[in-house]
Amino acid sequence: MKVVIIGGRGNGTVIASTIEDCKKNGQDIECVGFLNDFENEINGYPVLGGIVNMDWKKLPEDYFFIFAMSNVKQAHKRYKMLKNLEIPDERFATVIHPSSVVSRKAKIGFGVVLMPMVLVSPNVEIGNHSQMYAQSFIGHDSKMEEMVFVANNASIGGRVLIKNGAHIGSNSTLLERLEIGEFGIVGLASVVLKTVNSYDIVVGSPARVIGNILNK
Repeated sequence: MKVVIIGGRGNGTVIASTIEDCKKNGQDIECVGFLNDFENEINGYPVLGGIVNMDWKKLPEDYFFIFAMSNVKQAHKRYKMLKNLEIPDERFATVIHPSSVVSRKAKIGFGVVLMPMVLVSPNVEIGNHSQMYAQSFIGHDSKMEEMVFVANNASIGGRVLIKNGAHIGSNSTLLERLEIGEFGIVGLASVVLKTVNSYDIVVGSPARVIGNILNK
């Protein structure tokens, strides 16, 4: 499988590294380049075209994509950008690092990336374009909708619902049976004990609301 990363340095290069590990482990996968509007090469990978100009349409049909343009406070705009690209779901690659453990009872969508040592419990659903970074955990019967970003070492309890575009910060902990609203942000090292409303930003232990990304 030939994979093109939509994005740039940062998340894009981490995803490329994960693909390299998968290839070294014997998986039939390789990163062949990036789509980016501002650079000619990224970490030695060629830039094969732009994003805004829909250059993905010019690439061979056997190329697959990963959307790597994560931005904590701009997730709602990036989600709209992703949808406007109109790339069919089946053209997105799902990448699972060989050190991750995923239950056979879990459901994984298109364009998902699971980084090293991620643990996905039984009956979990991970929606399209979601990413879980190193050593993060999601408990049984939890559901992530689309383009959810789970940072490293985050722990998500059982029966949690995380809606589109939400961000779960590094080293944060989510109590079971709660909900994170669309594009909600859980700050790093936060302990979330109750539902977070859409677009709200929460931090602390216990987590409290400190703002809303729509109110600037």
